Amino acid sequence: MNKPTSFSQNIMFEKCQLCWYYKYIKKIPVIEDMCYANAGSVMHKILEKHYTNKDLSLDQLKNEFELLWKNYKLDESKIKLKKDEYWLMIINGINLKKNITSTELKIFYPDVVGYIDAVDTSEDELIDWKSSTRRPENEEEYTKQLKFYSYLYYRKFNRLPKKVTVYYLKYNGSKCELSFQPTEKDFKEMDTWQQTTRFNMGRIADGDVKPKRCESCFMFCPYENFCAQQKENKLKYTLHIIGNNIQIDGPISNLLHAGLQKKFSYELKNAYFMKKANPNVRTKVEFWNYKQRMIPLGFMTGLKKTLNDYADYTKKDIEINIEDHREFNNDTIEMPEQFINDVELRDYQLEAVDEFIKNKIGILQIGTGGGKTEIAIECIRRLKTRTLFIVDKKELMRQTKDRIEKSLGIKVGQLGSGVRDFQDITVATVQTIIKNIRDVEIVSYLRGVRFCIFDETHKVAARSYVKISRQLIGSEYRLGISGTAYRDDGNDMMITAVAGYKVFDLSSKKLIDNDWLIRPTIFFMTNYMDEEQVKQLTELCKTGLINETEVYSDFYDKFVVKNNNRNNLILNLTEKHKDRKILIIVKLIEHGNILEQLLPNSKYLHGATNKKEREDMFNDFIDGKLNILISTISIFAEGIDIPSLDMVINAAANKGDVKTIQVLGRILRKMDGKEKALYIDFMDYHNFFRGASLARRKALISEGHKVEIKDEKETQN
Repeated sequence: MNKPTSFSQNIMFEKCQLCWYYKYIKKIPVIEDMCYANAGSVMHKILEKHYTNKDLSLDQLKNEFELLWKNYKLDESKIKLKKDEYWLMIINGINLKKNITSTELKIFYPDVVGYIDAVDTSEDELIDWKSSTRRPENEEEYTKQLKFYSYLYYRKFNRLPKKVTVYYLKYNGSKCELSFQPTEKDFKEMDTWQQTTRFNMGRIADGDVKPKRCESCFMFCPYENFCAQQKENKLKYTLHIIGNNIQIDGPISNLLHAGLQKKFSYELKNAYFMKKANPNVRTKVEFWNYKQRMIPLGFMTGLKKTLNDYADYTKKDIEINIEDHREFNNDTIEMPEQFINDVELRDYQLEAVDEFIKNKIGILQIGTGGGKTEIAIECIRRLKTRTLFIVDKKELMRQTKDRIEKSLGIKVGQLGSGVRDFQDITVATVQTIIKNIRDVEIVSYLRGVRFCIFDETHKVAARSYVKISRQLIGSEYRLGISGTAYRDDGNDMMITAVAGYKVFDLSSKKLIDNDWLIRPTIFFMTNYMDEEQVKQLTELCKTGLINETEVYSDFYDKFVVKNNNRNNLILNLTEKHKDRKILIIVKLIEHGNILEQLLPNSKYLHGATNKKEREDMFNDFIDGKLNILISTISIFAEGIDIPSLDMVINAAANKGDVKTIQVLGRILRKMDGKEKALYIDFMDYHNFFRGASLARRKALISEGHKVEIKDEKETQN
C-alpha cells in the first residue's frame, strides 16, 4: 500500500475484504443514495461555522443552512421533509456550548489519515457529531472510531485525550452523549489494528493473496448486488430512474463499459476540421457517465438492448428491473369522450397514439400534413394529466393553443408573448422558458409536468431543450413529433437523450400513396444564367489577392440575394402562376426586401415584423386578399399551417435537407378545391450553391418524390 488508509477503509476491510477490494483496488463505482451523508455534511458545516465564528447569529446560521440544503438538492431527496429535524440537531449541537479549538482537524501520516469533527486541545477532548439514531451496533463502531482518533491524536501530540465523546444530536440529556477516557491499552490495540490491517491490504493489492468473501453482506453494503452475481451465472441489473436520468445498479465490466461508451457517444460532424484547427479540441459527445453510472432517460430502450446483448455475448442469463424514483403529479383533468370539433382521427393517427402511450417516451415521425398536432391532442385527451406543449415560434404557440381549445373544449394556458398563464394544459415557447429557467414559479411548474410534448423534435438537440429536459424530473411521458426527426448537423443522438427513440414512422410518400396528402409537382430551375454571367459575378466576389480564400457571404450576396436573373425568374414564375397562393422562402432579410419591391401584390414577413402586421398578413393571405407572401425560412420551414397554400418557391439556397422537406410539407395538405401542389427550387451556380442544390434534390428524391429539372426558358411558354 503506497497511500494512507483511514478508519472507514479499515472498518470496511474488517467487515468484508472483497467489498474493500472492489471499492479501493478495482474502483468499481456503485449507486449510493447520498442524501443522508449530504444532510450530515450540512449539519457538520453549520456547526463548524458556529464554533469558528460565534458572532454569527442564529438567523445567519439558518440562512447558511437553507443555502447548503438547497445546494445539496436535499429538497428533491427522500429526506426533504426532515429539514427541520436536521436544523434542530444543529441547535442541539450549539446548545452544548463546547469549548472547541479546532474543527475538522486533519491528522496525516504516510500510512494513515483522519479528520476529527471537533477538538479542544486545551482539555484534550475529541468530539464527533452524529445525526444517526443511537443503537448498540453503532455504539460499538463509534467507540472504535474514537479509539482510532485517540490513537492518531497521540501520534500527533504525544499524549492521549482525557475525554472522547460521540454526541447523538437527535437527543437531549444522557442519551445524547457517549463518552469514555481512552487508555494506553486502547492505543496499542489501535496501533496493532492499523498496522495489521494495512499489511493485509498490501498483500491483496500486490496480488499475493485473494480477498476473502464475507459469509453474508453487512448492512448497507454497496456491493451486495454485484457480489451476489459473482456466485451464479446470472446478471442482475436494476435501472433506477432518478429525475432526468437512469442509474445502473449491477456489474459493469470493462467490456460492458467500453460498449456503453461506444454506443452512447458520437463525433461532431465537423470533427476533422475542428481538430485540424485545434488538435486538443474535444469533438466527441458522450452520454454514458461511468463514474456516476448514469445515462439520460431517453436512452432507456437502447440501454436495455445493450445489457441484453452483453448477456448474450457472455452466455449468461439476465434479469433487468426498473425502479422509478420520480414523484408524479396525480391530478386528473376532465376530458371529453372525443374531439368536440367533430374531427375524426385516421387509422394511422390512432395507431401512433397507441404506440406512444405504450412506450411512454418516444418520437412520432409523420410526414408534414399527416396531422401530428391532432395526434398530440389525442394523447393529451387520453392521458388526462398536466401537460406542457413546447413550440419554438409565437405563431405556432397561438395556433396550437387555439387547436387544443377547439378540439377539447378546455382553457389552455400560454407561456410566451408576454403572457404567463399556467393551466392544466399549457403551450409555451422554448425561448420564454429558457429566458426564465431560473424563475422559481416556472421551475416549479416544469417539475410538476407529467406529460411534455416537444414540437418539431429535430430542434430538440439545441442546448435550450436539454436545459429544459433537466427540469422535467416528473415527466412520465415525453412525446417528440416531427416530419423529419433527424438533424443536418449529425446531432441525432442528442434528440434521443431528450425525447427517446422513434416509435412510429410514416413518411409523406405513404401518406400521398394512401391519398391523405396531395402528390406534389417539383421543379428545379436551371440555365437562368450563361457562362459569361457566372464568370462576371465570380469576379465581382473576388478582391484580386493571390491565393485568396473565397468568402461564402460575398458569393451568397451576388449569386442569390442580388442576382437579377434569379430574382426576375421568380417574378416570371409568380406572373405565370398568379392564380395560386404562393409562398416565397428566403434566408436573409435583404433578399426579402428586394423581392417585395420587385413583386406586385406581395408582402414580406420576417422576424422584425410586429405582431399586428403579422396577424394582418396571415389573415389576408388565408382570406385571399394577398396571393404572394415572402418569408424567411426560419419562420415558415416548420409548423405554420395554411392548408390552402398550393405553391412554394424556395429561393433560400439552403444547405439543410431537413428544412427542404419541411418547406415542401407546407403545400401538401388537402382541402376542398385544392387540386395541385407545386414546389419550385433552383439548380444554382458556383460550387458553394451547386452542392446545396444537389443535396436538396437528393433529399426530396429520398422521400420518394419525383423531381424534374426545368429550363428557365420553359417559364416563357
